[in-house]
Amino acid sequence: MPIRLLTTALCVTLLLLTGCDAGDTPLQQSRYAEGTVLAAETSADGRHTLVSTGPGPVQVWRHGDPEPLYHWYQDESLQDIVLLAISPDGRAAATASEDRVALWSLETGRNLGFYQLNHTLRTLALADEGRSLLLGYQSGEAEHVNLSNGRRLLFLGHEDRINSLDLSANGRYALSASHDGQVILWQTTDAAILARWQHPHSVSLVRLDQDGGYAFSADAQGSGIIRRLPSGEPVASLQVPHRGQTFVSARLDPANNRLLTGGTARRLDLWQMDSGQLLGSWRVGLHTRLRPASAMVYGVAFIDRQRLYSISSAGLGETWALPQREQQP
Repeated sequence: MPIRLLTTALCVTLLLLTGCDAGDTPLQQSRYAEGTVLAAETSADGRHTLVSTGPGPVQVWRHGDPEPLYHWYQDESLQDIVLLAISPDGRAAATASEDRVALWSLETGRNLGFYQLNHTLRTLALADEGRSLLLGYQSGEAEHVNLSNGRRLLFLGHEDRINSLDLSANGRYALSASHDGQVILWQTTDAAILARWQHPHSVSLVRLDQDGGYAFSADAQGSGIIRRLPSGEPVASLQVPHRGQTFVSARLDPANNRLLTGGTARRLDLWQMDSGQLLGSWRVGLHTRLRPASAMVYGVAFIDRQRLYSISSAGLGETWALPQREQQP
């Protein structure tokens, strides 16, 4: 068989085995940073993106704008801003170092409060309008803070450090995961445990859909599972074609049966929720001046039914077209 025909046949076979490769050319690309990006996050619709490159300021970009919308200075210390979160409704945001959290309005850019912590912070999440805050600590404790009335609830269900957590849009349900592979769904009103499951390896990421009806959890070996809540019943395991990748970000869209994930090695992947099938895959752009020449996808979003969005450690915000057959009417 001629080499060209053999190559074509191999490519077709790989596409059938691993899903649709939707191409690596974005519809739009914006450079938000020239150097190393320590943390980045995007809103659920991709409208706002937060980028941290060190102690500050955190830059806030609005999709399509040529300049930052806001510059947020957390304090006068030299601590790096390493954690970022945006509320599900896109109206509030949080920026954090290891021991200090600041809350902000994305509508006005104003600061809503600073909070000094007594434990080393590893991860955080916000409810709609920034009404409540969920904090995960190195100690293995998780803390829910109702910012409307100041009520604090400490959750002690984990025995190892918290690696990832998420909060439902209404702030009533928390999903937390620890280094020992344990994932727990619990109520923020009374810390009652609703469901728990165990991964064989350390859990790197957990995410809820906005209504708290589904959860996604992934471990350090690249295994990802979608579960129905509150029962914790498995819906599907992701049919991951690439061993060794780690999931860094995710966005669930149960209404359209879609899950979007970002990972190491520049990967942006679209999955079918009820089967775990890979529907599309992209490789995000690189910063040509940085070595090693790779990138992590820190944040992902569904802009609408035809377009996706990603923000990566290369400092690039990129808009992608869905494969034609996956576009929703």
